[in-house]
Amino acid sequence: MPYFWIAILALALLTEAFTSDLVAIWFFPAALISTLLAFFNVPVPVQILVFVAVGLVLVFSTRPLCKKLLKNKNTKTNVDALIGESALVTEEISNICERGEVKLHGLRWSARAKDPDRIIPVGTQVEVLEVKGVKLIVK
Repeated sequence: MPYFWIAILALALLTEAFTSDLVAIWFFPAALISTLLAFFNVPVPVQILVFVAVGLVLVFSTRPLCKKLLKNKNTKTNVDALIGESALVTEEISNICERGEVKLHGLRWSARAKDPDRIIPVGTQVEVLEVKGVKLIVK
Protein backbone atom coordinates (compact mmCIF):
# COMPACT_ATOMS: atom_id res chain seq x y z
CA MET A 1 0.00 0.00 0.00
CA PRO A 2 2.88 2.50 0.48
CA TYR A 3 3.42 2.50 -3.28
CA PHE A 4 -0.17 3.61 -3.83
CA TRP A 5 0.39 6.64 -1.57
CA ILE A 6 3.71 7.40 -3.25
CA ALA A 7 1.87 7.42 -6.58
CA ILE A 8 -0.71 9.82 -5.08
CA LEU A 9 2.18 12.02 -3.86
CA ALA A 10 3.65 12.11 -7.37
CA LEU A 11 0.26 12.76 -8.95
CA ALA A 12 -0.44 15.66 -6.57
CA LEU A 13 2.96 17.21 -7.29
CA LEU A 14 2.66 16.79 -11.06
CA THR A 15 -0.87 18.17 -11.09
CA GLU A 16 0.24 21.22 -9.15
CA ALA A 17 3.32 21.68 -11.32
CA PHE A 18 1.28 21.74 -14.50
CA THR A 19 -1.61 23.86 -13.21
CA SER A 20 0.12 26.13 -10.66
CA ASP A 21 -3.32 27.12 -9.44
CA LEU A 22 -3.39 25.48 -6.00
CA VAL A 23 -5.43 22.52 -7.19
CA ALA A 24 -3.76 19.48 -5.66
CA ILE A 25 -1.03 20.76 -3.36
CA TRP A 26 -3.29 20.20 -0.35
CA PHE A 27 -3.24 16.46 -0.89
CA PHE A 28 0.54 16.16 -0.89
CA PRO A 29 0.87 16.34 2.94
CA ALA A 30 -2.17 14.09 3.31
CA ALA A 31 -0.59 11.47 1.03
CA LEU A 32 2.74 11.84 2.84
CA ILE A 33 1.11 11.09 6.19
CA SER A 34 -0.80 8.15 4.70
CA THR A 35 2.46 6.83 3.22
CA LEU A 36 4.06 6.89 6.68
CA LEU A 37 1.02 5.11 8.12
CA ALA A 38 1.32 2.45 5.41
CA PHE A 39 4.97 1.83 6.28
CA PHE A 40 3.90 1.25 9.91
CA ASN A 41 1.23 -1.23 8.78
CA VAL A 42 -1.72 0.86 9.92
CA PRO A 43 -4.96 -0.59 8.48
CA VAL A 44 -5.92 0.67 4.99
CA PRO A 45 -9.29 2.16 6.06
CA VAL A 46 -7.45 4.31 8.63
CA GLN A 47 -4.94 5.43 5.97
CA ILE A 48 -7.79 6.47 3.66
CA LEU A 49 -9.64 8.24 6.47
CA VAL A 50 -6.48 10.14 7.48
CA PHE A 51 -5.82 11.09 3.83
CA VAL A 52 -9.33 12.46 3.35
CA ALA A 53 -9.43 14.22 6.73
CA VAL A 54 -6.00 15.89 6.40
CA GLY A 55 -6.68 16.87 2.79
CA LEU A 56 -10.02 18.47 3.61
CA VAL A 57 -8.69 20.25 6.69
CA LEU A 58 -5.84 21.73 4.65
CA VAL A 59 -8.11 22.76 1.77
CA PHE A 60 -10.63 24.55 3.97
CA SER A 61 -8.18 26.06 6.44
CA THR A 62 -5.35 27.31 4.24
CA ARG A 63 -6.65 27.67 0.65
CA PRO A 64 -8.39 31.05 1.14
CA LEU A 65 -5.26 32.49 2.79
CA CYS A 66 -2.95 31.15 0.08
CA LYS A 67 -5.22 32.43 -2.69
CA LYS A 68 -5.18 35.86 -1.09
CA LEU A 69 -1.39 35.87 -0.76
CA LEU A 70 -0.79 34.63 -4.29
CA LYS A 71 -3.38 36.86 -5.93
CA ASN A 72 -1.88 38.59 -8.96
CA LYS A 73 -1.79 42.31 -8.78
CA ASN A 74 -2.42 43.27 -12.38
CA THR A 75 -0.21 46.11 -13.45
CA LYS A 76 -1.62 48.27 -16.17
CA THR A 77 0.58 48.37 -19.22
CA ASN A 78 0.63 50.08 -22.58
CA VAL A 79 -2.51 52.08 -23.34
CA ASP A 80 -4.34 50.74 -20.27
CA ALA A 81 -1.87 52.71 -18.15
CA LEU A 82 -3.14 55.94 -19.73
CA ILE A 83 -6.62 55.59 -18.27
CA GLY A 84 -7.06 58.00 -15.37
CA GLU A 85 -4.10 60.15 -16.42
CA SER A 86 -4.32 63.92 -16.97
CA ALA A 87 -3.62 65.35 -20.41
CA LEU A 88 -3.38 68.87 -21.80
CA VAL A 89 -5.61 69.85 -24.73
CA THR A 90 -3.40 71.12 -27.57
CA GLU A 91 -6.12 71.34 -30.25
CA GLU A 92 -9.75 72.13 -29.46
CA ILE A 93 -11.73 68.94 -28.95
CA SER A 94 -14.98 68.87 -30.90
CA ASN A 95 -16.76 65.60 -31.63
CA ILE A 96 -19.05 67.38 -34.11
CA CYS A 97 -16.08 68.59 -36.18
CA GLU A 98 -14.23 65.32 -35.54
CA ARG A 99 -11.07 66.95 -34.28
CA GLY A 100 -9.10 67.32 -31.11
CA GLU A 101 -5.69 66.58 -29.72
CA VAL A 102 -4.11 66.22 -26.32
CA LYS A 103 -0.54 65.92 -25.08
CA LEU A 104 0.14 63.14 -22.63
CA HIS A 105 3.60 62.08 -21.43
CA GLY A 106 5.17 64.13 -24.20
CA LEU A 107 3.14 62.44 -26.95
CA ARG A 108 0.29 63.89 -28.97
CA TRP A 109 -2.90 61.85 -29.14
CA SER A 110 -6.11 62.33 -31.09
CA ALA A 111 -8.88 62.91 -28.60
CA ARG A 112 -12.66 63.05 -28.37
CA ALA A 113 -14.88 64.22 -25.54
CA LYS A 114 -16.96 61.71 -23.61
CA ASP A 115 -19.90 64.11 -23.89
CA PRO A 116 -20.60 64.29 -27.65
CA ASP A 117 -21.92 67.89 -27.53
CA ARG A 118 -19.09 69.31 -25.45
CA ILE A 119 -16.30 71.42 -26.91
CA ILE A 120 -13.12 71.48 -24.86
CA PRO A 121 -10.83 74.49 -25.48
CA VAL A 122 -7.03 74.48 -25.87
CA GLY A 123 -5.13 74.60 -22.57
CA THR A 124 -7.71 72.60 -20.59
CA GLN A 125 -6.56 69.76 -18.38
CA VAL A 126 -8.63 66.63 -19.12
CA GLU A 127 -8.79 63.14 -17.71
CA VAL A 128 -8.42 60.08 -19.95
CA LEU A 129 -11.46 57.83 -19.53
CA GLU A 130 -10.78 55.20 -22.18
CA VAL A 131 -8.82 54.42 -25.31
CA LYS A 132 -10.66 53.61 -28.54
CA GLY A 133 -8.25 52.64 -31.26
CA VAL A 134 -5.79 55.52 -31.46
CA LYS A 135 -8.09 58.09 -29.84
CA LEU A 136 -8.31 59.01 -26.20
CA ILE A 137 -11.79 59.57 -24.80
CA VAL A 138 -11.54 62.38 -22.26
CA LYS A 139 -13.59 64.54 -19.91
